Amino acid sequence: MSKAKIFLIDDAGKYAKEMVETPYEVEEVLQRLLVSHPDLLPGDQIDPESPRRWLLVKQEMGVPGEADESDRWSLDHLFLDQDGIPTFVECKRASDTRNRREVVAQMLDYAANGITYWSVDRLRQAAAQTPRDELSLDEAILKLVKKEDLGQEDKTIEIENYWKRVEMNLHTGKVRLIFVADDIPRELRRLVEFLNEKMADVEVLAVEVKQFLQEGQEKKELRAIVPRLIGTTKSPPPPPPPEPLDREKFLAKCTPEAARFFGVVLDSANKKGYSVSWGAFSFSIRARLANENRDASFLYCWHPNRFEVYLAPLLCPEQESSIFRQELLAFSIFRQAGKFTLRTTLEGEVLSRIAQAYDHILSRVDEAIKYPKASEEVIK
Repeated sequence: MSKAKIFLIDDAGKYAKEMVETPYEVEEVLQRLLVSHPDLLPGDQIDPESPRRWLLVKQEMGVPGEADESDRWSLDHLFLDQDGIPTFVECKRASDTRNRREVVAQMLDYAANGITYWSVDRLRQAAAQTPRDELSLDEAILKLVKKEDLGQEDKTIEIENYWKRVEMNLHTGKVRLIFVADDIPRELRRLVEFLNEKMADVEVLAVEVKQFLQEGQEKKELRAIVPRLIGTTKSPPPPPPPEPLDREKFLAKCTPEAARFFGVVLDSANKKGYSVSWGAFSFSIRARLANENRDASFLYCWHPNRFEVYLAPLLCPEQESSIFRQELLAFSIFRQAGKFTLRTTLEGEVLSRIAQAYDHILSRVDEAIKYPKASEEVIK
């Protein structure tokens, strides 16, 4: 079979350099290219009206298979786009001889378990640990959403709202799956087209990223990389995002027992001067840290009956995270759902202990807001 070629021509149109399609030596080469050049995922081809931009969360992102187990799998790359949609990326060379259905099944495993067992704070922590070119994670997010020119307080609000969108997308299963290879075989293309057409909340795509080198070139001084989106199907535009709830609408969606407790949470927040941030499926309680120009969320309440404590803002110099976590776990109603998140469902025996646990949380908030410097370090 003849190899595809591209030609580089100078301004005068007289000089041509011939580049020949060349397979990647190893799969890791393609993986490294995506880390250093995320736009090889062609965001303008994925969404011409609003080209996708990318934030790398982590390369080799661990995926657990059970709630309490260590990671069972490793996803090649996890990205977020400017709308906070988690984007799962798996790289394969055309020479990979595994059954195409096996590759698709592997990706579906990653997505099903990532949605179930990842928490937003785990993604946030992973993103914070990923090296970036002279940018902090917060700066990278503001660049992603094109809000670099906001004032400091508005920047903080924008960053927190972005992570809320990530959390909402995880909660509702709104994710994107992308298969990347130097050549997408016909069988995989058919599977991608079928899944993308039939799955309402999950976008499934394939990207062909071909490499072109000068024939006989040894040192690879010049290399052309050409991405192409393939396998898409025409689908109706997505529905508009759901409107944020208010107190009445939220409590109406809860179980009676949960509604009573969440009403207490909202009343106490109002009494103590905490702010309430409403989403389409939840609300969060935010406290203003002393001497800081920002609020920090520490509680999340989801209908119909899910209650979460986000520990990071509550930590202070005298109180290590492990100590506070153990204090709450001692109530025997919480389970760990991430490095800084504890979660419970308001039903059964939990209902008899949640009020006492909530009082304990509020007492820690009063302590934590006195130590803004330590809290800021933990969140970063």
